[in-house]
Amino acid sequence: MKNSIKIDDSVKTILLIGANGFLGTNLLQISKDLKKNFKFIAGDIENSNIPQEVPFFQMDITESQDLIKKIINLSPEIIILTGALTNVDQNELDKELATKINTEGPKNVLHACNKINAKLIFMSTDFVFDGISKEGNYNEDDIPNPLSHYGKTKYEAEKAIMNSEVDYLICRTAVLYGWNKTKLNFITWILNNLEHDKKLSIVKNQINNATYVKNLADIIIKLIEKEAKGIYHTAGNAALNRYEMALLCADVFNYDKALITPIEHFKQIAVRPKNAGLDISKLKKKIETKVKILSQREELEKKK
Repeated sequence: MKNSIKIDDSVKTILLIGANGFLGTNLLQISKDLKKNFKFIAGDIENSNIPQEVPFFQMDITESQDLIKKIINLSPEIIILTGALTNVDQNELDKELATKINTEGPKNVLHACNKINAKLIFMSTDFVFDGISKEGNYNEDDIPNPLSHYGKTKYEAEKAIMNSEVDYLICRTAVLYGWNKTKLNFITWILNNLEHDKKLSIVKNQINNATYVKNLADIIIKLIEKEAKGIYHTAGNAALNRYEMALLCADVFNYDKALITPIEHFKQIAVRPKNAGLDISKLKKKIETKVKILSQREELEKKK
């Protein structure tokens, strides 16, 4: 175990599982400003970029006995589970592995939460919806019907959490983006191609809420502070199709829109929902006086 330091019992301890990931990294970046209220512990399969001041413990959510033992020893008040197999096509190609990580893994964490009476914050996805069963955006009361194996694994984890006696918060999000130095995401991939005058063919029939990762991290912390429970849609403040997202990138950064061609279909291994737009009115009512929920345009304008 690396970076092991004494845990301050005077503040609530948050165990962040999946700390090396995109969202996990951004949560740890803001954790230093929360020391008066929270103490973060990082958990992941390996320590690749955990800040030195954050205690780190090697954890694999698929190794139930070892995981539960470590969580019991740490006994955090809150566990945030961001770790998952999020590559939608990879989920389809290796369903056994996907189920092991995305469904059985959360169940293992849930079992540990039950033993220590910890609150579980679980990151889920807009892909739990089929994108055809409703006009307009989905709210938290709409019944999921996932099309892809990825969506199915996340929904199965959601159901296990909801049917447990554990205090929980399920956060459904979508299309995470941000300025990650090591890996492109959909929005930065678009910007990178447009910057180099490369032509793009982008589908018009996939609607989602692009979500700025730093904004999502702030939202999660505020929901914790507000002691939110149940399901919240925690995504960006606009549902657009992928072609509209690309045009918006070009518009804000003054790139050539003629480089972007709309297409009706793009061959992908996993089925994507056509309209997985999320209604975030419940989230706005809960926290928007404290944390502004950004649209894609608002964030891009800041980066211009």
